[in-house]
Amino acid sequence: MRTNIHLDDHLLAEARKYSNARSKRALVEEALSAFIALKAEEKRRWTYKERLDGLRAKTLSVRLRSDTRALLRQDRDSR
Repeated sequence: MRTNIHLDDHLLAEARKYSNARSKRALVEEALSAFIALKAEEKRRWTYKERLDGLRAKTLSVRLRSDTRALLRQDRDSR
Protein backbone atom coordinates (compact mmCIF):
# COMPACT_ATOMS: atom_id res chain seq x y z
CA MET A 1 0.00 0.00 0.00
CA ARG A 2 1.43 3.33 -1.00
CA THR A 3 1.10 6.02 1.70
CA ASN A 4 2.59 9.44 2.33
CA ILE A 5 3.19 10.23 6.00
CA HIS A 6 5.10 12.86 7.91
CA LEU A 7 7.69 11.30 10.22
CA ASP A 8 9.47 13.07 13.05
CA ASP A 9 13.12 13.49 12.00
CA HIS A 10 14.32 13.10 15.59
CA LEU A 11 12.47 9.78 15.95
CA LEU A 12 13.88 8.54 12.65
CA ALA A 13 17.42 9.48 13.68
CA GLU A 14 16.96 7.74 17.02
CA ALA A 15 15.52 4.62 15.37
CA ARG A 16 18.42 4.42 12.91
CA LYS A 17 20.80 4.04 15.87
CA TYR A 18 19.17 0.67 16.61
CA SER A 19 18.68 -0.54 13.05
CA ASN A 20 20.69 -1.57 10.03
CA ALA A 21 17.94 -0.41 7.66
CA ARG A 22 19.25 1.54 4.71
CA SER A 23 16.06 3.41 3.86
CA LYS A 24 13.20 5.09 5.68
CA ARG A 25 10.82 2.54 4.21
CA ALA A 26 12.89 -0.38 5.53
CA LEU A 27 13.13 1.34 8.92
CA VAL A 28 9.35 1.80 9.11
CA GLU A 29 8.74 -1.81 8.04
CA GLU A 30 11.19 -3.05 10.68
CA ALA A 31 9.47 -0.91 13.31
CA LEU A 32 6.05 -2.26 12.33
CA SER A 33 7.33 -5.85 12.47
CA ALA A 34 8.81 -5.24 15.92
CA PHE A 35 5.55 -3.65 17.10
CA ILE A 36 3.51 -6.62 15.86
CA ALA A 37 5.86 -9.11 17.52
CA LEU A 38 5.70 -7.16 20.79
CA LYS A 39 1.90 -7.01 20.79
CA ALA A 40 1.60 -10.71 19.87
CA GLU A 41 3.88 -11.58 22.81
CA GLU A 42 1.80 -9.38 25.15
CA LYS A 43 -1.38 -11.12 23.99
CA ARG A 44 0.20 -14.56 24.48
CA ARG A 45 1.29 -13.63 28.00
CA TRP A 46 -2.13 -12.19 28.83
CA THR A 47 -3.84 -15.38 27.63
CA TYR A 48 -1.42 -17.44 29.73
CA LYS A 49 -2.12 -15.23 32.76
CA GLU A 50 -5.88 -15.66 32.31
CA ARG A 51 -5.49 -19.45 32.11
CA LEU A 52 -3.22 -19.49 35.16
CA ASP A 53 -5.67 -17.35 37.15
CA GLY A 54 -8.47 -19.72 36.16
CA LEU A 55 -6.50 -22.73 37.36
CA ARG A 56 -5.65 -21.00 40.62
CA ALA A 57 -9.33 -20.24 41.20
CA LYS A 58 -10.21 -23.90 40.60
CA THR A 59 -7.50 -25.22 42.90
CA LEU A 60 -8.55 -23.00 45.79
CA SER A 61 -11.42 -25.37 46.47
CA VAL A 62 -9.16 -28.45 46.40
CA ARG A 63 -7.67 -29.48 49.72
CA LEU A 64 -4.58 -31.61 49.70
CA ARG A 65 -4.20 -34.30 52.33
CA SER A 66 -0.41 -34.07 52.22
CA ASP A 67 1.99 -31.22 52.52
CA THR A 68 2.87 -29.90 49.07
CA ARG A 69 6.58 -30.15 49.87
CA ALA A 70 6.17 -33.85 50.58
CA LEU A 71 4.35 -34.32 47.29
CA LEU A 72 7.15 -32.55 45.42
CA ARG A 73 9.77 -34.69 47.15
CA GLN A 74 7.90 -37.87 46.25
CA ASP A 75 7.61 -36.77 42.64
CA ARG A 76 11.30 -35.88 42.48
CA ASP A 77 12.40 -39.14 44.10
CA SER A 78 10.22 -41.27 41.84
CA ARG A 79 12.25 -40.19 38.81
